[in-house]
Amino acid sequence: MNRIDKKPDYRKLYKLVRSSFEKTEYFQHGPFDETFYTLRVYESAKEIMSKLKGKCNGQQVLAAAILHDVGKTKMDTSKVFTATDALYSEFAREEWCRHAKLSVPIAKNILKNEGHSDEFIEEICYLIEHHDWRGDRMIDRTLELKILQDADLIADCGIADFIRPFMFGGKFKRSIITSLKFIADETNRVDKKGMLNLEVSRMIARKKMKLRKELVCLMNKEIKSDLLS
Repeated sequence: MNRIDKKPDYRKLYKLVRSSFEKTEYFQHGPFDETFYTLRVYESAKEIMSKLKGKCNGQQVLAAAILHDVGKTKMDTSKVFTATDALYSEFAREEWCRHAKLSVPIAKNILKNEGHSDEFIEEICYLIEHHDWRGDRMIDRTLELKILQDADLIADCGIADFIRPFMFGGKFKRSIITSLKFIADETNRVDKKGMLNLEVSRMIARKKMKLRKELVCLMNKEIKSDLLS
């Protein structure tokens, strides 16, 4: 990935992606607000790269961070959002896993309209298509892909990871206490083998997960009551 292309207009790319999500039924609000999540992946990628001191092709990473999930607008949501256990059934996960591949032609069209070269576009589309390929599914990863994969996970750590279960609970009629218990019992994905690629990413994620733990402790104090004993 050595080609130098014109700098992407990140604000315009985000505006186009946000507009696509805002036209959907599920992805512009609530627990599945991809306008927020896309923003967080972009900022997380910037944070990781700032600690790597310019050792990667940041333009491709940031453009891919904005465009990587736009394929969710093309998923068959009737297969995903069918019940209160949305995203947890095998049927739903199978459809959900299509979003990376669905994002590629959309991203390609957007970048082509923006006047980027074919080579530059292919580099970004490579990142988008493989951003979900964690663990043993993929042996060789470029540094750019490692950053995008890590940013995609870190974006949902910390405060964001704390907020989303409550929003999920509100949408699917789950109590606040149940959501809080879910957060407290949830496996720490940061330290799970094969999830994060880079040590700088692990450092960032652990800091965010520490904050999440502190928030859980504070919330547990709020519901400490003899009525629940």
